[in-house]
Amino acid sequence: MRWLVGWAADHASGAGGAARPGQTIQPVGARQLWDGPDPLWAVGDWRPDEVRLVEADGGGRLAVLGSCGASDEQLRIGLFAARGGALRHLTAWPGSYTAVVRVGRRVTITTDLAGARPVFHTPWAGGTAYATAALPLADLIEAQLDVGHLAALLACPDAPEALGDGTPYAGVRRVPPGHALVMRDGRSRETVSYEPAVPTVVAAPPVDAEAAVAGVREALVEAVRVRLAAPRHAPVPDLGSLDPGPLPDGGFRGPAPLPL
Repeated sequence: MRWLVGWAADHASGAGGAARPGQTIQPVGARQLWDGPDPLWAVGDWRPDEVRLVEADGGGRLAVLGSCGASDEQLRIGLFAARGGALRHLTAWPGSYTAVVRVGRRVTITTDLAGARPVFHTPWAGGTAYATAALPLADLIEAQLDVGHLAALLACPDAPEALGDGTPYAGVRRVPPGHALVMRDGRSRETVSYEPAVPTVVAAPPVDAEAAVAGVREALVEAVRVRLAAPRHAPVPDLGSLDPGPLPDGGFRGPAPLPL
């Protein structure tokens, strides 16, 4: 299992006596990507090429975890745009990844349009804890099972609309696909859409069919190219522990039998 986990909490108030994030509580076996009042960790066996960090002059950090085909310069430009509130481009690079932006005390984490890389959040320590898996957050707040969510999942397995933004754990919510979770100063959070509010079928001009097919083909080819260019991480076998198998002489070892 691999996931991102972080939090944005109100340190000024001390969360009513609750443990302050980053001081007494941190994920076990995690790599800290950045510290400060809104820390972020990568938990699990992330490869070095799957963790990319970009910093901007004057403040601002961008963490991209996963397989991302953007160059370092594209990531830097994306960070500059995200500082101004533009988020859609953070999900437009080829690959499969999760992007987290921190500008001052504003932390933003995006989901993809298909929901293949989900984001979850829950109130904690006077602020918000978030992760790319629901179970760590459920353990953090000792959440109970959400019976209503499980019932809806059994009754309508093919209708995700019936589940809404709920999860099997009470108090843990999911960020919908095509949205971003924005946290400010550890005191407020909101879920915003980075897609156009007006339906593209009505607002966008007509598109030539051949141009549309060419665009889809180019996106697929670029995605496959990024996947094939990614380093391979094959485990090194321990040849000393392998059985060499039967020997050509029948498999017997040791001294030859004495003649009768």
